[in-house]
Amino acid sequence: MDIYLKLGLRNIFRNERRSVITLAAMAFGAAAIILFGGFVHFMFWGVRENAIHSELGHIQIYQRGFSEKGHVEPFEYLITDISRIMALLESVEHITLVTPRLRVSGLISTGDTTSSFIGLGVDPDKEADLASFVNIIDGQDLSKRQANGAILGKGLAAGVGAKPGDSLTILSTTRHGSINAAEVVVRGIFESGSKEFDDRALKVPLPLVESLLDTEGAVQSLVIVLDQTEHTALVRERLLALFAQHQLELELKTWEDLALRYHQVRNLLQNIFNVVTLIVSVIAVLGVANTLTMAVFERTREVGTIMAIGTKRRGVVALFLTEGFLLGVLGGLLGLAVGIGLAKLISTHGIPMAPPPGSTRAFIARIWVIPQVLGLAFTLSLLTALLSSFYPAFRASRLNVVEALRHV
Repeated sequence: MDIYLKLGLRNIFRNERRSVITLAAMAFGAAAIILFGGFVHFMFWGVRENAIHSELGHIQIYQRGFSEKGHVEPFEYLITDISRIMALLESVEHITLVTPRLRVSGLISTGDTTSSFIGLGVDPDKEADLASFVNIIDGQDLSKRQANGAILGKGLAAGVGAKPGDSLTILSTTRHGSINAAEVVVRGIFESGSKEFDDRALKVPLPLVESLLDTEGAVQSLVIVLDQTEHTALVRERLLALFAQHQLELELKTWEDLALRYHQVRNLLQNIFNVVTLIVSVIAVLGVANTLTMAVFERTREVGTIMAIGTKRRGVVALFLTEGFLLGVLGGLLGLAVGIGLAKLISTHGIPMAPPPGSTRAFIARIWVIPQVLGLAFTLSLLTALLSSFYPAFRASRLNVVEALRHV
């Protein structure tokens, strides 16, 4: 095997110009995979964390049956024993925050303008920790010291012409079917990054919504925040075991169940990444195949000579496959170096990005160095080089010895 490696390296450096072009093409391909893969993973993280820390949390707890029938009969599936359940949840490892929510919908009016809204009754202090990706762009956040304070989504505020300090009236239907109203004062305008949410959403302190809906001491959901998103599956299993142990009539949904937009973005970017990877692989195959095919043509007499002195056909095949293998290794290593270097350089300054579809915020993108993507880039360099070596190797092994020796 050592002789094949030595001959392979000699042949690569002997055909210096062609080998440099091939290695450069392979390195460019591997670096492209690393850069685009790092960008895609950053986007996955950004969309995921924005959904979690703007609205959803990591896990949401409901009364059993709420997921199936709660949208039809929301007041029939309320969680009542809130303090006890929250204490049990907070005892689970990796849970850093548990906060109650009560959903309300209806009409909001300035007196001159009326619009529909979807509201959340929240604990002001805990909601600020949960919704850390939500920006207050005008005014102030909710406070327990102002029981009738409200913050409105950017789109909703613009729609009704509201600004901080304005008094608004919200109307909704109580759990018993009667109409109820409450006056709120706009404390601030927020932007979550989701245009759909910001166009209809408002948040008010939980006691105000309980009074408006006549649901004192009952909420629709408990939202959980974890120390790391990667612990979601582990905590989910522990919570299910906890529900069974204490015979709690509860159910849960994780952010993966609720974040529809995340899955849409992930599928789109994953498909684009797969197409880019395929294109790069095809280019690498053609480049290495061209280099080795030309090598067979230029070294016909050399191949004839080594076959004349006793080298078997499988030895010739092994020689060219080894050369392809070495091209793959060298091209892959060079690609890793270039890709990692460019990723770190670009991420130092970031890439200004316009707001994506459905979002209201521009952002600065980074390119992450992902071990799985590095492994994929190197493996593809190696496999494509080996794959493209088969035909030249087979062609060289089928040369007629006499004709090869006569070749000029």
